[in-house]
Amino acid sequence: MKDRRILLFPVIVFLAAFLLDKLFFVGDLEHYFLTTASFKNYEHKVEMVDELDAYLKKKDRKKVLVIFGNSRTMPFNNEYIASEYSDWVLFNFSVPGGTADYYLYILEKFRSRDIRPDHVFLAVTPQGMNETARVSLDEVMITGLPAGFVARHASHYALNDLSNYIAKKSFLVYQYRPKMWVIQDRLEEGHVERFRHFLGLLEDALRKERGSVPVKAEEGVVDSDERMETYARSIWKDFFVPFTLSDDQLYFTRQCLEILNKMDVPSDMVWVRVSENLRSRIDSEPAELVKLDARTVREIWEPEMRNLASAENAGFLDMNFESDFPCDQFTDASHLSAACFDEFTDYLMARVKEVRTSAPER
Repeated sequence: MKDRRILLFPVIVFLAAFLLDKLFFVGDLEHYFLTTASFKNYEHKVEMVDELDAYLKKKDRKKVLVIFGNSRTMPFNNEYIASEYSDWVLFNFSVPGGTADYYLYILEKFRSRDIRPDHVFLAVTPQGMNETARVSLDEVMITGLPAGFVARHASHYALNDLSNYIAKKSFLVYQYRPKMWVIQDRLEEGHVERFRHFLGLLEDALRKERGSVPVKAEEGVVDSDERMETYARSIWKDFFVPFTLSDDQLYFTRQCLEILNKMDVPSDMVWVRVSENLRSRIDSEPAELVKLDARTVREIWEPEMRNLASAENAGFLDMNFESDFPCDQFTDASHLSAACFDEFTDYLMARVKEVRTSAPER
């Protein structure tokens, strides 16, 4: 009997650690150590599904454009859309680090509730589909995807990703990893209130702008060739070489396009513009380190995107190599400046007009 009680010891330790972990998230205690507010974006996008559903049922509604993306597609300007395209509204489902599995999570909600916007864009990037990137990001999976979705599609996640997901979802302190210097800073007079105020402002902005994040046009624009080259080298090293196209991200992308095609919602994938420093590497530098006839990232990735689009009655928009896109300002080598988003809007709306002209009115 005594031996059996000993077997209970690890269970008791686990339960105690589990409960202690949850104490850190009682009564907004997490505001004393959180270093990111990106969770607000994910929370709001789920709420916005309800808002979009209700809006589409209005008799006097405008036409609805939806975009799924990442930080490269967040700072659209709704005032510009209202003034230049007054019969359209944008619902922006972009989230930090957004990849196709998150798009699919939201689109499954669209399918189950028969939510049919008038046009949908999916922002796609090769770095978001590189299985062998040196820097691995788990923000979308951990912050944005519920356990039910991950379980349904578990065969399309690596075992390490699944074990990491379980660990971080079970122990939130492991997920957020409180740092003493952050806690010390927040304990100073007024600092935690300032962080809470920022969270409130972000939440209000997301609701007001229907998912977009307003950014000043001049904010963070890189005006030095040397700095841009430094950014490009770093991003190339961290996210592009070696490059192995992820079959799992292809699966998620295919599922997204299939849902939209079956729902008869016009859709396009859009490869958002990156800086010339990064474009030239994507187009010309070998990205397969173990092959004598190594291909470039563009040679590996772009044909697959075009094949997916063609198979599901969608378009593939290349803003990097097949576009006379007029604005060439960036906040780093892979992020267009907010100063370019009026032109970005024009680019997308030109495609919408092209599709609607060539198809009967729905």
